[in-house]
Amino acid sequence: MTPEEIDGDLEWEQEKIVKREIISYERRVCGNTRTFEELQYFVKWKVCLENENSWEPPEHLEHAKELVEEFHRENADMSHLG
Repeated sequence: MTPEEIDGDLEWEQEKIVKREIISYERRVCGNTRTFEELQYFVKWKVCLENENSWEPPEHLEHAKELVEEFHRENADMSHLG
């Protein structure tokens, strides 16, 4: 399977949102180390092996809003994660 073109970009089709987490990382900004946190979703891609799942930020899932909404409905107990 090849990616499809959406809005001029090639995109693989998502099969399922497996989980989500707040990912923390540190970065130096203006000489100081700051901690940043980002919401990320662990995505299972259609026609890909499990070891090809990947962490993706919400903006990479704009064309998979239904999958994200379904994940949140099925995992309402995770609402404390942002």
